[in-house]
Amino acid sequence: MKILFLLMLLVVLALPGCGTVKVIPEQAENGVVNAADNSQTITRNDIEIKAGLSGTDINAYNLEGTVSAFSLSIKNSSDKEVSFSADSFVLVDEGGLQYSQLVPEKMREIIKKDSYYLMPYPYVGFYYLEDFQKTSFYNRLNSSLPYYYELYPQDLFTRSLPLTAIIPGMKVEGLVFFKIDMSAHRQVRLFVYRKDASRSNPPDFVFPFNIVK
Repeated sequence: MKILFLLMLLVVLALPGCGTVKVIPEQAENGVVNAADNSQTITRNDIEIKAGLSGTDINAYNLEGTVSAFSLSIKNSSDKEVSFSADSFVLVDEGGLQYSQLVPEKMREIIKKDSYYLMPYPYVGFYYLEDFQKTSFYNRLNSSLPYYYELYPQDLFTRSLPLTAIIPGMKVEGLVFFKIDMSAHRQVRLFVYRKDASRSNPPDFVFPFNIVK
């Protein structure tokens, strides 16, 4: 079992350098690109939104695919409250296929039963609880090793974008999740609509991204 675990760990350490992709913002109208973190900030009607791909992708077999996370910051510089809802964020790939936001409640429901046996991408499955406990203890004492295998469902809530009304002069920050493997695409666009806005009208904000492999 120890030999098997070491082999799996070597695979884990080798994977991050293999299929790495960069999701780079494409210049949008009135947008300000930050090359340091590959984000773009767009201001419209006194609302400022900064968007970029986060590095917290999750890959679990029971999610049936990779979940990619976008980091958002929304600032309200108007004199009225501004609200966004779970369906305010839509991702569209180069083929016109749209992806709805994967809400944290649904994600936690899917993965919580495997939280002790799966880790964020890349992941290793622990077939025996004894192996998990031994490795967990060893990893806590060796900070130089990658801490991959524990996935806490409650973190999906603490790190997700709050969907509360944003009062004037304030801002919110967090992640929005989509079930999409970025390495399988060339371009994506993140559409942002205000709460209750018609999807038949153009989005309030459009963030285009190019995917470089």
